[in-house]
Amino acid sequence: MNAADPMPLGRDEWQLAGAQRSRLYGWFSVLYALEVSEQMFETYFASARFAPFAGLGELGLEVELERLEAATAALRGLDLPRLELAADFAQLFLLDARTGALPYASAHCGDDVGDTARLYGDTEALMRNFLAEHALAIDPGFREPADHLAVPLAFMADVAARDASCTDIAAAARAQAGFLNAALLAWLPRFAERCVQARPQSDFYPALAALLVRFVKADLSFLEDVAGSAQATIVA
Repeated sequence: MNAADPMPLGRDEWQLAGAQRSRLYGWFSVLYALEVSEQMFETYFASARFAPFAGLGELGLEVELERLEAATAALRGLDLPRLELAADFAQLFLLDARTGALPYASAHCGDDVGDTARLYGDTEALMRNFLAEHALAIDPGFREPADHLAVPLAFMADVAARDASCTDIAAAARAQAGFLNAALLAWLPRFAERCVQARPQSDFYPALAALLVRFVKADLSFLEDVAGSAQATIVA
């Protein structure tokens, strides 16, 4: 190694990062799996910040985080904020593929974006393969295709936690980076664009999607740096 090489990440730092990353991916997954409940809204949306994502400002995502916080503040000013959020969830993620922003990889891959005929196609099979390789399965109560956004996010939450105690950090980081490229970044930016184009009443879900894209890209850079520095340590 030389002075230009990235500093290797220690095992303790990798374990801490894995726990933090798992928590963040888990929260993103929850917010896309189901509409926000009354209890969740009262617990996490009623204060000045959306607490689960408060630490993302340290990753250089201040602009996206401030946008999400502004959206939650605007919601709190409404008479029925939770119901407004539920209506936006339905408009974007449950109804029409061409006027909403369906949260499936297959709805945003290829040239004919929004074509529901491709649901349960190649992208869904790809995600099922990832799940099978890691001995994971979708909860039977979540009756959605495997390429629903909540699934790869939950997968990353699980894998980040599992890999936190692995012995080959470089290999784990490379595998996670490969998954992000194959299962999320190939379509996530298009999904975020659709969340804006669909023009929901609140900016919460468009802001959430923008934050998610930036977070996944930042996480990919982190994983690539870890893989490179860990490999450099081994071969130096």
